[in-house]
Amino acid sequence: MHGSARADGDPASDYLYVRSLFVPYGTSASKGAQKALATAIDEARRAGYPIRVALIERQSDLGAVTELWGRPRDYARFLDLELAITYKGPLLIVMPSGIGFAHLNRATAREYRTLAPIAVRGGKDGLALTAMQAVVALARKTGHPIAMPAVATSTSSSGLGDRVLAGGVALSVLLVAGALFLLLRRRAAGRHRRSAA
Repeated sequence: MHGSARADGDPASDYLYVRSLFVPYGTSASKGAQKALATAIDEARRAGYPIRVALIERQSDLGAVTELWGRPRDYARFLDLELAITYKGPLLIVMPSGIGFAHLNRATAREYRTLAPIAVRGGKDGLALTAMQAVVALARKTGHPIAMPAVATSTSSSGLGDRVLAGGVALSVLLVAGALFLLLRRRAAGRHRRSAA
């Protein structure tokens, strides 16, 4: 239900015609954060609150409508109309500048009151985590409570290999230093015995 898309005329609208989550091409969000957000969206749908979500990280993610950068509410209304042919349900937009929400031909004041306490987070996973929190809050407020998904973190095999390699190098250095120290001590002891004789 999720994935990445390249920019074109309006990439999010093209993608959200058939999917529930738009993540821009080249996103900074980790796989764990993307998966947690997708889980929240899926859980909300199963609970009776289907919602579609778009993460807009950069101005270029808006394709041909870059004038809506920094205007998440306006972009939410624009995207809502773009999707109206195939989708008329709740729509959530998260930009670094804020959160936008739309629901075709419906008032959104209640949803914006629910979203008001949610600040857009910083960092590479900030938009995805903000969207996840918003989805959970909206679902709960409409009587479809879901749990906050956990964000999985994993240690990559390459990272583990790097640490093992670093440990091996450190051990080798210690062994060489120890051997050199013993050799110098033996030489010093030999010179001492010869001078004493």
